[in-house]
Amino acid sequence: MSKKLMNFLLRNIFPAFIAIALLSCESDKERLSKIEKECLAKTKIDGFNVSFFGYFPKDADSVNIRIKRRNQIIQNYHDKIPDAISDSLRHQRNYFVKNEILLTDTVFVKIKNEPAKKIYGFRYLVRAHYSMMNKDWGCDFYELTTDGKVSEGASVHFTDKSWKILEKKDFKNYYKD
Repeated sequence: MSKKLMNFLLRNIFPAFIAIALLSCESDKERLSKIEKECLAKTKIDGFNVSFFGYFPKDADSVNIRIKRRNQIIQNYHDKIPDAISDSLRHQRNYFVKNEILLTDTVFVKIKNEPAKKIYGFRYLVRAHYSMMNKDWGCDFYELTTDGKVSEGASVHFTDKSWKILEKKDFKNYYKD
């Protein structure tokens, strides 16, 4: 590149690019404030995950879901729990309660031979989102209360009290085809 062209770029073009970049960037405080407002405006979730640890299909093959809004049951249905195991050591299976649920609703989840779990207090939280080059903010459905206990991660857990984590040598006794 010639010296004249380099001087022209340094004096005229680069300062313009830098000025545009500085003017177009939102500050962290502005982005955080925007996301906080977005979070406060949210009124519903699309559903939540339910994990079953140590339950074989014969012990828990279906789930009963009741959604209570104000003083009225608006949904009451049974659904099959998938047989697919996502974690063989803990014999974990997952089910997603897929419904439009208001943050003020109460959901009851019940499986065979277990008391119903009462889920309420659904909350979105402003959380930091990191990437390789920057930090941003997001509004995530991240908290709910199950039977009076606050749970982060927006997931409900059923755990068979008699279940023990399996040793690899014992797999064949539990996972026979």
